[in-house]
Formats: sequence, structure tokens, C-alpha cells
Amino acid sequence: MVVLHFLSWALLVAEVCIAFPVAYLCILSCSALISASRKSHIDIDKETLPQNNFALLIPAYNEEIILGTLLESLSHLDYPKELYTIYVIADNCTDTTAELARRVEGVCVYERFDRKKRGKGYALNWMLQQIEEKQHDAYVMLDADSVVESTFLRVMNSELARGAKVLQARYTVLNATESPSSALRWVALTLMNHVRPLGRNGIGGSSTLTGNGMCFSRDILTRYPWQAFGIAEDYQYYLTLIQQGERVHYVPEAIVRAQMPITFAQMRTQDVRWEALDPHESQWRTAWQLLRGGLRVRSFIQIEAMMELLTPPLSIIVASCLFVLAGSLLLWSLPQIVFGLLLIGGIVCYIATALYLLRAPRAVYKALLYVPWFVFWKLWVYLVLSRSSKHNQEWVRTARTSS
Repeated sequence: MVVLHFLSWALLVAEVCIAFPVAYLCILSCSALISASRKSHIDIDKETLPQNNFALLIPAYNEEIILGTLLESLSHLDYPKELYTIYVIADNCTDTTAELARRVEGVCVYERFDRKKRGKGYALNWMLQQIEEKQHDAYVMLDADSVVESTFLRVMNSELARGAKVLQARYTVLNATESPSSALRWVALTLMNHVRPLGRNGIGGSSTLTGNGMCFSRDILTRYPWQAFGIAEDYQYYLTLIQQGERVHYVPEAIVRAQMPITFAQMRTQDVRWEALDPHESQWRTAWQLLRGGLRVRSFIQIEAMMELLTPPLSIIVASCLFVLAGSLLLWSLPQIVFGLLLIGGIVCYIATALYLLRAPRAVYKALLYVPWFVFWKLWVYLVLSRSSKHNQEWVRTARTSS
């Protein structure tokens, strides 16, 4: 009897702990729905006169198969060609990436060879130094496996004209209907890269930087030079900006779509990179710094960023909800069963928000049958692979087919 009483209390404590991130996600879902509803009644100002001169930076490591698709989409940008320059950084390439890019009119190609300082962060830092004197007004960073909407720069120009200094485009999936894995990736990216930033901006917080479709004013990169060299360099730079009191504005009308892996085997390197922990930085120490800094300067942006940082991956939350519900059923504790069902209901509402906001294609609903396997896979990546020094020390290119 004493053991059952202890287990009951332990289960209640677990449910309360899980309730915090679930409640946070539900708040963001509601905020995202409200923000989307407001935007639907407002005409996005795309008539602002083009005035910003953009540098489009494309780090490319052996991307001869897919780079052409991005360069083709950039040739259709609805923005004066004299007001943007495309820079391809062929970083330690051993294929024909540089030659391919040089054949495209208007593309400036820079080749970089440094076997010790490898990776996207080093390539961006090097490239920004090379073009420092060219006096661009803003810098956009794009992945080589992407395509952009033709209005991309017009939308970014409008936001910069309104005073925004750090912008994040909507980063989504190009081939969502190609396979169950790419369809599930669409769900995951819609949650992380649309619902959450839309909701966070709605409550006065900051979007994260996702690495693809980021835009920075010249002033920002001058005051905070790019010094992010880790495997998750985008998140590292985002934290730098947040700790300096800057805010990342999410721009859902500026859309960049990327080619995603079509098999779970191809997803391996990408998932490990996205979930990898920085071996030199403690997540809890960073959270404490955000909380302490936020309280000191009364910055909700930093406090909210701490909440986002401490929110576990969705796979962990889902597995935890199912675990406590199963425990409640075994103990047959009605209040805790109800609590467990509410937690699962909150997660369902969070996921449903993504499906509703962007009107998921039919293939996505069919792919939901693979969710149990996907959750197990993500748990393995997060709990095992991402914590291995073998996988979190160096960037590894994700295998893909051409788009």
C-alpha cells in the first residue's frame, strides 16, 4: 500500500513536470492562431519601394546535384537585379559546384579551402570578411538545397523598412508529398518553423534562427560579427543576439523551401546535426544566463527564450505523456488518468494547429501512420546519437537526390 501511494505521488509529480512544456506549446498554438487570423485581414505591404541592397550568401559543400535549382529560383526574384548580388561559397568542394555556379549569369563564386576550419559557420564568417567593403544593406543566408518564392526579397525589404533588423523566413519542405519521411518532416518543420515562431512573436517573444532564410541588417552584423562555428551555428548566433537584447522577427510571407531526405536512412545525419548538443556549453547554464539577464534588464524576450530552450523535443514530450498515462491506467487513479488525457489532448491540439494553419496536403495525413516509428527514431537520435562525440563534433552533409 505504501509503495502504491509513493508511485501515485511520483506519477503526479511527473505529470506536473510534463504539464509545463505542454502548456507552453498550447499557449504558442493559441497565439499562432490569433496572429494568423489577424494577418488574414491585413494586406501585406509588398508595394514598399525596393531600397535595400541585399547580399545572398549560399554556403555550398559538394552541392553540384542540387545547387542549380536554387540558382534558377533566384533568377525569378521579383526585385531589381541591381539591388541584390548572389554569392556562392564553394567550401572545400571536391566536385564541380564552383564551375556550375560560374556558368550562371550574375553569380559571384568564391572558393575556400581550409581543412581545419570546416563547416557552414566558418564559411559564412570568411565570406562576410571578403565582401565587407561592398556595403550591402542586408545579408540573406540560404542553403544550397532550397528554392525561394519570387516575392522573397520584396517581403524582406518591407520588413527592414519597418525597422526590423533580424528576420527569419518561413523555412518549410519542398518535397512534402514524396515519401512518408519527407511528409513527417513537413509536420515537424511546420511546428518548429511556423507555429512556434508565429506564436512566440505573437506573445512578444523572439523567433529562433533556423539557418535557412535568415536575414540580417548590416548594422547587426557590424555590431555582432558572425562568430558561430558550432554544429548548430544558427542557434548559437540566435542566443548571442537574444543575450544582447535583440529580437528575431518571423516573416511567414517570405518562404524558402528545402529538399528533404526521402528515407529514414538519409535523415540520420540531418537529425543528428539538428539535435546535437554543444559539448562545450551546458543547456542549463545557458538557460540560467537567459533568466538572470532577463530579470536584470526586465526583458521578456530573454525569459521567453529560456522557456523555449528548456522545452524538450516533441518526441520526448509525446513519449512522456504516453508513459504517465500508462502508469495512471495501471494504478487506476482516475484524477491522474484525466490529467494524462489532458496532456495528450494538449499535444494533439498543438500538432493540429500546424495541419490547420498551412492546410496540410493529403500525403501528410497518410504519413501520420508512421508517427510511432518516427517518435522511436527521434528518441534514439536525441538520447543516444546526438550525445556521442562521434556525431556532434563536425558537420556531415545529408545525402539527397536532386530536386
